[in-house]
Amino acid sequence: MLPVNSGSHTAYQNFVLENLRIYYPDPTVFSKSVWDIIERFWLLDLSYTDELLRSKYSVLGPKPRTPSCMQCSYLLSIDFKILSLPDWAAQLKIPPLYAILSVFPFGDTPRVGTFYDFFHRLWDSDPDNLSPHIHPVKKKKVKKPKSKGTKADSIESITVEQLFQSLEASSFSIDDQPYASLFKIYTHEFLTLSVSKGLIDTSKLSIAGDCTPVVTSARERKHRICKCADNGITDCGCGRFFSQPDCDIGWDSSRDCFYYGYDLYILVAANSESDLPVFPLLNPASKHDSHGFLETYFRFQSFLSDFHVSKWLLDSAHDAMPYWTAG
Repeated sequence: MLPVNSGSHTAYQNFVLENLRIYYPDPTVFSKSVWDIIERFWLLDLSYTDELLRSKYSVLGPKPRTPSCMQCSYLLSIDFKILSLPDWAAQLKIPPLYAILSVFPFGDTPRVGTFYDFFHRLWDSDPDNLSPHIHPVKKKKVKKPKSKGTKADSIESITVEQLFQSLEASSFSIDDQPYASLFKIYTHEFLTLSVSKGLIDTSKLSIAGDCTPVVTSARERKHRICKCADNGITDCGCGRFFSQPDCDIGWDSSRDCFYYGYDLYILVAANSESDLPVFPLLNPASKHDSHGFLETYFRFQSFLSDFHVSKWLLDSAHDAMPYWTAG
């Protein structure tokens, strides 16, 4: 059965108001920080998610959870700092507030698997990853910098100039990307709203870019698929099976440690009041900032062609000649 959201965002507000009056007749039970979260979600219209994902559900079968409710609930888990999905699914059953703000009837909340099913529908590709699970082990790895607090040297196989020329000659279409639905939800429900309220000036944008580590596990997850070890060959060049093939090992200069996961490169509007995010992109953890910016920037230009950039604000990790001569 297709998901139905009758009443759009107004239905969300009515549901929250009615249930808060039932379960919390005394408004003073909430702290100011909780009321800030309630107010933020009261104004957050996520009904576009229902419209976009409707075609990803089957006409037959049991009635699914409303996509906007699943999205709202996950965003709430971040605001309430309950980042484990099993913990969040359990918490939805305890205080009525979490279920109410998620627009789930108290006592009838989704399980963990329902959240994973929702995430799967946000990904527009049959493979769960961009890279194949089986690939060779990297011979060149990020090295610890000599000075504390500094970023690791680049291990990229091509130069900044070569990457710049390659990306400049390329064209990207958002509909060809596996994260197309995620991007459309982000632009429609968040970015466009910031622009319409005058918080971001698209005609003369100052872009600042930097990365942040995203840790996915405590160690690199891989195992052999060959029989070389049985024959006494412990250092073979055969491919390994990586459970997270888009991740690798990088250096976190803020914490002075290696980590396994992604490098999240974010472009923000530096001339907005709160440095509002404009475009994010996940790269492998080993991706150097000078390459991460280019990978992110050229996709940003293709996907958001109405945004006109007048200035780049970047740190010393981006200090390469193509940056100075561009434009």
